[in-house]
Amino acid sequence: MLLLKLIKRNILVYSRDRANIFFSLLSMLIIIGLMVVFLGKMNADSVVSLLNEYGGVRDSVVDQANAEQLVMMWTLAGIVVVNSITITLMMVGIMVDDEERKRLSSFYVSPVNRNIFVLGYIVAAIIMGIIMCSLTVVIGEVYIAATGGAVLSVAQMGKTVLYIVLNVFTSASMVFLIANFIHSVSAFSGLSTILGTLVGFLAAIYLPMGMLPEKLQDALKCFPLVHGCSLMREIFTAEIVQKTFADCPEELIDGYKKYMGISMYFGDKAVTDVNKVVILVISGIIFIGIATILQRRRNVMSR
Repeated sequence: MLLLKLIKRNILVYSRDRANIFFSLLSMLIIIGLMVVFLGKMNADSVVSLLNEYGGVRDSVVDQANAEQLVMMWTLAGIVVVNSITITLMMVGIMVDDEERKRLSSFYVSPVNRNIFVLGYIVAAIIMGIIMCSLTVVIGEVYIAATGGAVLSVAQMGKTVLYIVLNVFTSASMVFLIANFIHSVSAFSGLSTILGTLVGFLAAIYLPMGMLPEKLQDALKCFPLVHGCSLMREIFTAEIVQKTFADCPEELIDGYKKYMGISMYFGDKAVTDVNKVVILVISGIIFIGIATILQRRRNVMSR
């Protein structure tokens, strides 16, 4: 089947290019570096400070260990969502490279529906995104287990896979839409650099949601990426949050989750997990719908 061959071809083009793989993981490496150097310690120290102020009599050693694991799980959840953007972006970049090198023109002269070729790029991006994000989770969980932390349960892993699929679908649809406006590798490289830099801010990883101005928070909540992050963080931090803030007021826990972007609110109304899933699905459908319309217009103009 032609579609399967195109998907295989696009995956092989990505996986055989070490530079592609490196740059698609660059944002993740930057986040890990920042967390190791100072952000991780800063976030953990802020948790310990909260516990000392509102938690009553505490064991400082246990609190520090729990706080570090909490920050680690929070960071891992964000990294998974960041990878869903950067990996699918590099996969869709194959289409831009094919267009610049006139390979697309060669494809289009064949007596095959052009939508098949477009679908080959999108499905390959989704498959590769799911594989790489799942691998990120596995590596993260192995590291957490090796350092004495608690790993996700089977049920939580099942939800994690589902949310990875949702995030990758939405991310692939979004970057495919953006790629419709890019027609050269140099322009796409610039886009990749900008998006790779911004994605950490858009996902509220470099700075927690609560540190941002209120209007900026409201603006970020319009991006599906933030809701995808929230879904992942809810799963990854569910148990460690309760363990870290044991014997603390429920208001403190709710306030911390809101500050760190684990839970989302529009005004005083909490955004449920169902709402977040709906936002991701509808956003992905809208992105792919607009991109399809643009592709059809391009096809008509190229005849």
